[in-house]
Amino acid sequence: MKKKWARTTAVFCLAVSSLMLSACGSGTSAETTAAAADTEASSGSEAAEESSEGEASGTTDFSGREIEIATYLTGDTLAAYKEVIAGFESETGVKVTLDEYGEDYENTMKIRMASNDLPDVFETHGWSLIRYKEYLTDLSGEEWADDLNDAALGVIQDTDGKIYTLMTTGSCLGTAVNMDVCEAAGVDPWAIETWDDFNEACDKIKAAGYTPIANYFTSAGALANADGSWLSYEGAVYNDNEAILNGTWDWADFKTILDYLQTWFDNGYLYEDCGTIGQTDAIERCARNECAFIVGIGTSYQTAVVALNPDVTMAMIPICASQEGGARFCGIGEGASFGIWKDTEEMDVCKAFLNYVAENADGINAAAGEISTLPSETTKSYGMQMMEEMESHYPDVFYDNLWDRKYMPAGMWSIFEVAAGMFCEDQSEESKQEIIEYLRENYQDLYAAAQEEG
Repeated sequence: MKKKWARTTAVFCLAVSSLMLSACGSGTSAETTAAAADTEASSGSEAAEESSEGEASGTTDFSGREIEIATYLTGDTLAAYKEVIAGFESETGVKVTLDEYGEDYENTMKIRMASNDLPDVFETHGWSLIRYKEYLTDLSGEEWADDLNDAALGVIQDTDGKIYTLMTTGSCLGTAVNMDVCEAAGVDPWAIETWDDFNEACDKIKAAGYTPIANYFTSAGALANADGSWLSYEGAVYNDNEAILNGTWDWADFKTILDYLQTWFDNGYLYEDCGTIGQTDAIERCARNECAFIVGIGTSYQTAVVALNPDVTMAMIPICASQEGGARFCGIGEGASFGIWKDTEEMDVCKAFLNYVAENADGINAAAGEISTLPSETTKSYGMQMMEEMESHYPDVFYDNLWDRKYMPAGMWSIFEVAAGMFCEDQSEESKQEIIEYLRENYQDLYAAAQEEG
C-alpha cells in the first residue's frame, strides 16, 4: 500500500440479507495489459523467493511487516474472517489494518482504483475478472488453486486459465425445493429437466392444495436470474450472447421469457401478493410447508428455512433448460473472495496471507452458510450438502457467473427490479412491449456509458 486510508466501520447484519446475492450487472471484461503482467511478475519477487517455504505454511516470521486489507463482509462472516486474520497476525508477526467498508465498499474501491492506490488485499465480490483484473495478481500458480472446485472455476477462471482471486465461499443460485411439499403432491423434483416439466410439477402441487412457486416480484431476480436458460447457454432457444455483449441486442427475444413467466400468473402458481412480499415472507411460508419452489435463489434460503423449522426437508435442483437437451444451470456468485493488488509492496506477505486463509477457511464457510469452494475436513455447510446432492442427480449441471453480471452493463440490476414490478402489475401484450422497451433503452444507455468509462 502506498498510503493508509482511514478505516471506515459500517457493520450491518439483517437476518436474511445474504440469502440471495444481489447481482449488480456488469459490462465485458477489460483485457489484461502486458504492463500489468510485468508488474505482477516483478513486484516483491525477491522477498517472495526468500520466503517461499513460509508462504506454504503461513508461519514465516514477518515481524515488523504491515498489510492493509479491505472487506465488505459483515455479521458472522466478518467475525469469522477476523478470527483468521488474528491467527495470521499471531503466527507471523504481521500487523494487519482492516478497512471495514461495508455498504460503501463498492464506491470506495472505485475511488481507490481511480487513484491507483488500492489495499494490499481486497475482496473481489463477483468482479475479479470483469472489474478488477487489471489491478490484480495472477494467483493460478498458488498451491490452493488446484483445489478449487468446478463451481468456483466456472466463475473466476479467465479464458487463458489464470485466476485472480481466492474464492472460499460462493452463492449458488438454483431452484430451491421443499421436498415435503413435493412428496405430498406426488412430484419427483429430480425428474424436472425443462420448463415444461416444471409447469407439469406445478400443476400437481397446486392440485394438492399448495402454492407451487414462492418467487416475489419485488426482486430483480424474478426477471433476471433464469434468463440464460433461454438466451445464452448451450441448447438454449436463442443464442444472443454476441449481440448482448457488443451492445446491439434488440431485446425482441426477451418476450419469450415474459410469455413463459405469464404462465405462472395465468395458472395460479404464485402467491397473490407476490408483488409486495420479500424473501423473509417466502422463507416463513416455506418453513410452514405452504410452497414448493423458488427459482433463482441462493442456498442460504434453504438454510434459513430449516433454521425456522428443522423438520422441513429442503433440496436444490438446477434452473431448468428452455428445451430438451439444453443446459441445466446454476448461477455462481463469488462469496468471500480475496485478491492481491498487483502493485503491493508486500507481495510475499500477501501470498502467505492467502495461503493461510485457504488453510483456515472452514470458519468463514460455516458462517457464510453457502457453498465452499475448497476441500473441507470439517462438517460441510448445509448449502454444500445440497449442492453435492444436486450433482449426484444432475452430474452435467452447468455452472456460470450470475447472468446479469456476466452479460449486462453495470446498473441493469435496478432496471430489472423496476421491470419485475411492472410485469407483476400487468402481463398484457401492451405491457410486455413497454417492459421490453424500458429494458432496451436502459441497456443501451448503460452500455454506452460503460464504453465511455472504459
